[in-house]
Amino acid sequence: MLKMNLWDAKWDLDEAQCPCDVHFNQWIESNRITGKTIYHFGTGQHHIVGLTQAQNGLDNVVFGITASITEYEAYVKLVTDRNNIGKSYLAYFGDIYLTNPRLLPPLDIATMFHAGEYIGANTTSPEYGGMDDLAVTRILLDRMPPGGHVLFYTGSFAFDKAEAIVARLEHEGKLERTGTFKSLLVCRKR
Repeated sequence: MLKMNLWDAKWDLDEAQCPCDVHFNQWIESNRITGKTIYHFGTGQHHIVGLTQAQNGLDNVVFGITASITEYEAYVKLVTDRNNIGKSYLAYFGDIYLTNPRLLPPLDIATMFHAGEYIGANTTSPEYGGMDDLAVTRILLDRMPPGGHVLFYTGSFAFDKAEAIVARLEHEGKLERTGTFKSLLVCRKR
């Protein structure tokens, strides 16, 4: 049995270097999106997406994933110190490439800001049993109704891989680009 692929680091909020989480919260607010279930790939140690959505009064809930032990520990401390955050923000520790769709709630919005950035050399091997970013995106889309949104980060060093995912799903008639918001590519499920 193989050990889980980890991200052996943490990500503090650095809007100048990686503004995607901040821009996502601004997109939510700008569009007055309310009452939605959001899947967030890569919580960061700052947990700004879950924290902001828990506090902005828009009644959205966030289900986030991190493969960083340090980031997960920060989540545990966050909800231990501020229990009300846990009512609308749940982060879990795991490898997104091992996602079992049966464990996911119905979704309205998903962030794939880090598509193509972290896949390990063994991720898609039969021994590890993982999948690639296209397969993850398909799973997230399958959990959404038509009109659900998937957002990608145009400033990612692996955005070319995200672009390829979007192009493939557009060609299959499953996804359409609806525009950009600051550093984000906004797509909608067909």
